[in-house]
Amino acid sequence: MMGLSREALLVLHQIIKNYAAQRFTEAQAEQLSPVSLCRVELHLALLELREAGVLELRQKLWGERLYQIPGQYLPFFLQKLFPGSPVRAAGRVAVIEAEAGPELAGQWFRTLVFIASEGLPVTAKGAVHKKNISRLADTLTLPEEQLKGLFPPDQLALYPFPLPVMVMLDLLLCLGLVRRTDSAYLLDTGMLENWLQLSGIQMSNLLYGVILNRYGLPGPAEQHFRYIISSSGYYSGQWFMIRDILAWMSEMGLALGQSMETLEASARNWLRALAGFGWCELGSLDDGSACFRWTAARPEIHPGEPASFSSPSSGIPAQEIGAEKKRDQETLVQQAGKRPVSASPGFIVQPDFEVLVPPECPYSQRWMLAACAELLHSDDLWSYRLTRNKLESAAEQGLSPQNVISWLAKHAKGGLPDQVEQSLVQWGKGIGRTELSEVILLSCRSEADGNDIAAHPRVAGILSRLGPLHFIVRAEDIELVRKELGAAGMAPAKRIAGQEEKPGKDWPLVSGSRENLSSAAVFSVDGTERGLLVSAPELPRVPFNPHAAEEAILTGLESVPQMWMKQWRKYHVTTAQKVMEQALEWGIKVRLTHKGQDCEFIPVRISRNPWEVKGVLLSVDSDSVEEMRLGADDWQEMQLIIPKLRRNSSSA
Repeated sequence: MMGLSREALLVLHQIIKNYAAQRFTEAQAEQLSPVSLCRVELHLALLELREAGVLELRQKLWGERLYQIPGQYLPFFLQKLFPGSPVRAAGRVAVIEAEAGPELAGQWFRTLVFIASEGLPVTAKGAVHKKNISRLADTLTLPEEQLKGLFPPDQLALYPFPLPVMVMLDLLLCLGLVRRTDSAYLLDTGMLENWLQLSGIQMSNLLYGVILNRYGLPGPAEQHFRYIISSSGYYSGQWFMIRDILAWMSEMGLALGQSMETLEASARNWLRALAGFGWCELGSLDDGSACFRWTAARPEIHPGEPASFSSPSSGIPAQEIGAEKKRDQETLVQQAGKRPVSASPGFIVQPDFEVLVPPECPYSQRWMLAACAELLHSDDLWSYRLTRNKLESAAEQGLSPQNVISWLAKHAKGGLPDQVEQSLVQWGKGIGRTELSEVILLSCRSEADGNDIAAHPRVAGILSRLGPLHFIVRAEDIELVRKELGAAGMAPAKRIAGQEEKPGKDWPLVSGSRENLSSAAVFSVDGTERGLLVSAPELPRVPFNPHAAEEAILTGLESVPQMWMKQWRKYHVTTAQKVMEQALEWGIKVRLTHKGQDCEFIPVRISRNPWEVKGVLLSVDSDSVEEMRLGADDWQEMQLIIPKLRRNSSSA
């Protein structure tokens, strides 16, 4: 264990207030220095934060380097370094501006079912077919107008899909449940199986984490607001005043560069979007003051902790973290106990063919139901309907009627009603009695070519002639036919006309999910590289070498008289000027006596004719800080203050 220094905490406060989880340049980092710190102390504080895993340094191809606090740590720092956000309850709400919509997990499930059953093929130009996009949009009930609050207004025109479809597809790609090929967006069955082992609460929490990291206006003040209202103090069912939160943010320095009107407008837009996902409601009082409340579906975030913090006043102890842990930006979702076993099923089949699915029903069972029944509702109480069309569809995707009936009877609470089972059996009798097979048609340019092929001794037995110019080729014989016809000078083109890659025929996880699984599933909440939307590219991390970094801060120590650093004494005016100039060059403090008081001085700029230095005078006995201009005869004793390098001091 080692504690973060006072200087590192001061710099961390400045970074959070000015940039939140935004990237900032090394030049911008220079401007973050608190007035009481010299340049070297700032650099050492930045090194300390990097070593503790609190701050990252990344580099662009052309060499520019950028600092950033990892987004998953921001809520933790806000809670620890800026405690006391207001949670005062609002008065009576007069108008509800945005009601809570259907829960996002249900809309997400519908999207997965659509991709599994109908697919999302991609055109030769890389766009998804408009017909498929329209049909997917029709299955979703997310309010498009409310979702606009997730994005900067100037970017909305750039998005080619309806917002509900775009958000769902972007989230699926971010979490790795969907991958794009040259011809279609396809489900990743391994990730899908892991996903279906999660509870609805776990799904909601994961989706909220991705949305927090990925959407919303990027300004620091907007980020702060989003994470503040996500803290545990803002519990479900209670209305809270938005202006109270914004006023506190302004008082704490967390609303820099934003007017209250602008910030309130962005806060309302963000809350409208969350209401569209079923997580909260937005309202207003009689005087027009905006307020919000979380619904019972309120998601939770679990702030990442790069270190263990005590309190800002007593210093914050930090744990050393290995490089692998520092790079880890994934959320580990631990299964909360085992799923109900088959003996305790979660759905009920009604005599009218409706299937009722209570909240405790495992999602693995809901997924199998979606293969053989029509999904009617996916709100509080999910329901399906068994139909002949869905039974036929299940057979086409690898689930025979006998398997469907057996699975339903095994998992339905109370079994299948007699009339339902009899109807399913009767429907099943007419399924699979005939079958259409896909074959390849070989076409010839002339009847003479057709006769030559028919007479070929090695292919005649594997081709079926339909007419003078056409033959049927079985799929397993294509390569043999291609080889023999090539040798005969009649090789067909490699591309088979009209053939394109399609989603897999079988319903994903047709064998059923592992309903007793209790292991952990890992999903990334920062999948910027996989998303549909354009985002800042991931930059390589600058390797952290504390020894080299600290040695580069003070160069030329051996060429400077040691007495300037080791002796507290009065110098001749000319020498005193040189000592001060050396302090300015290195960016360090000077200890000096001014008007009989011991002080510390940070030189900022030196001018000549007459010679004087402008800087910051710090009282040793108090917290007073004063900007001042000094001539070389305005102080008496002096000494250069060389900050202790942390590694040297730790090993001493």
